[in-house]
Amino acid sequence: MKKNILITWISSWIWKHLAENLKNESNIYWISRTNPNIEDINYTSVDISDFWALKVYLNSVDWTQLDTIILNAWIWFFDEIQNLWETEILSTINTNLTANILIINSLVSKLQKECKIIFIWSVASKKFFKHWSVYQASKFWLRWFAWSLRNEIKQKVYHLNPQFVDTKNFFKNYRVWVEWRFNETNIDDILTIVKNIIDWNENRFEIDF
Repeated sequence: MKKNILITWISSWIWKHLAENLKNESNIYWISRTNPNIEDINYTSVDISDFWALKVYLNSVDWTQLDTIILNAWIWFFDEIQNLWETEILSTINTNLTANILIINSLVSKLQKECKIIFIWSVASKKFFKHWSVYQASKFWLRWFAWSLRNEIKQKVYHLNPQFVDTKNFFKNYRVWVEWRFNETNIDDILTIVKNIIDWNENRFEIDF
């Protein structure tokens, strides 16, 4: 029987690769603002920073047979803190942090014990960089949310920290020189870890690449 996997995102990228490689063995439920244009998945257009629309969607589906949740949401604006617009700050925090907390808040009581919760986040939650302040704040907060969650709920929680994955547009929202010291993470290495988690072949909580 096929597994049921929920993927959240605001675009495509790593998660499109995951969905394309998991869909033959799983039913993929994908929510994002943008259609990933992947055949044979259950796509719903939801802006996860629109909290009302997100709640309506989450309440419209029976999640009791969900096997895995893969949570991802990355909005980034790189600039000196005094130059960031209020809308950019709120967008970063609401998308990267608050929406993910609300998803867990809404779903956790409905999930079977065997459901896995995977946060694919970033090594940026463990390092400090100039001009990354709000973006990194959202990463740090979500990382500690995941750590606390693993000690609170019955479902298994995982936190993945890729380094730089070549997205070709990661630094598109920067207005100053951006410092970064990352090695490149192979996208198939992320896929392998996710598959191992889904198949109960991975027991580590936090996994650095």
